[in-house]
Amino acid sequence: MNSTALRQWTSACALAETIGMTAASGAAKAVQALSDRPGVLGGTAVALGLIVTGGLVEGVALGTAQGVVLSRIWPALARGRYLIVTVVLAGVGWAAASAPSVLAGDDSGTEPSLALMLAGGAGIGLVMGPVLGAAQAWALRSVVRRPWRWVAANTVAWPPVMAVIFFGASRPADSWSAPAVLGVGAVTGIAAGALLGILTGPWLPSLDAPAVRHRVGPIAAPRLGRDRSASSGRHPHAAP
Repeated sequence: MNSTALRQWTSACALAETIGMTAASGAAKAVQALSDRPGVLGGTAVALGLIVTGGLVEGVALGTAQGVVLSRIWPALARGRYLIVTVVLAGVGWAAASAPSVLAGDDSGTEPSLALMLAGGAGIGLVMGPVLGAAQAWALRSVVRRPWRWVAANTVAWPPVMAVIFFGASRPADSWSAPAVLGVGAVTGIAAGALLGILTGPWLPSLDAPAVRHRVGPIAAPRLGRDRSASSGRHPHAAP
């Protein structure tokens, strides 16, 4: 993968997470605004619907943006399959992770320390990363030779990415205006998405690289021949 493709990948991830985090921030602010409303609008069902919608927007954005770049590298990629697994795992996963804190509102008592919050985000990333990586690897398996290396890439990337997301999501106070919350969400998305691209992009060439033993074999064999010849005191190409 050349530097241009790596920049495109990182930009795609940053754009996707900017859209996703802005949507998720808007959903959280909407839940807060509706929490005091009587009747259905202030109910849990509407709040959950908003959170899931925000998560699905994040999943669609990430799956679409990554799929565009990957299809340039591997034109035979089934982008629809890649999109679906990304939406299900990334979108719904993010919604499930954020739902408890958003729905708790002001009834959650003392807020956890920043260190504990970041550790929690990293822990969620440690679970979500390999699961998402495995699902995307399944979608990539028909176009690359080593799709399961993508599991390792996502396992490495998502813990710090989720820590960044949790840090940004914890910054706005309830008194902040909607534009301010959306702005923080967008900045958080840029940072998290760029980090995702930087950490996963270098793994992409390895997905279609030969196994290590296939790269070492042609080098090791001649050397082995030289070693045997040296032990017998003959030149490798000398007649017996």
